[in-house]
Amino acid sequence: MIHIDLQPEPEAFNDEVRRPGNEFLEKCPHPVGDDWRKNRYWNRCSDDLYREYNGICAYTGQWFSKSVSSVSVDHFLPKSIYPEKAYEWENYRLTYQMMNSFKGDKITLDPFKIQNGDIVLDFPSCLVKPRRDATDEFKKDAWFTINTLKLNHEIQVSHRYEVVANYAAGNVTRHFLEQKYPFIAHELERQDMYSKIKYIFNTAKTA
Repeated sequence: MIHIDLQPEPEAFNDEVRRPGNEFLEKCPHPVGDDWRKNRYWNRCSDDLYREYNGICAYTGQWFSKSVSSVSVDHFLPKSIYPEKAYEWENYRLTYQMMNSFKGDKITLDPFKIQNGDIVLDFPSCLVKPRRDATDEFKKDAWFTINTLKLNHEIQVSHRYEVVANYAAGNVTRHFLEQKYPFIAHELERQDMYSKIKYIFNTAKTA
């Protein structure tokens, strides 16, 4: 996870999402499953969300293709607990369906509020961890976030490892990482690892 800046609300958002959403909430102030499913006005801004955040998942810090993974509008503050936030742009985080399912109604660390370096990437393992000097309270919240989002699940770790290995082998550029895998790029930069990672991976190959 890396820090993400809140992007401007789309021009049509109020008319297409907030207004009909709030009208629904006035009639149904305590929605349940079917009520929400019939009033998913947030889906009207999914393309805007994808475009404004450059296709970068708020929780993995990596780009995903709309043709491979469906765009999912995550309500950072769950709509089941905070229905008044269900149709507010600032409460939306770009992700894909599987990650949204992992998060569910849990409240994790917020990509809008964390700072780069709060959540770190260990090299060469590519495991995600809280920063070493963090407070015990932050570490608790960080591990809850990491475990909830399955950021250290084998599939996610293997994917990050493959990306770093491809960079070390010269198959992808630094610019590519910065555009498509900003979490990895930020961590390589912050840890001054861009040159070192090539040595680590290439040495491991010949060992």
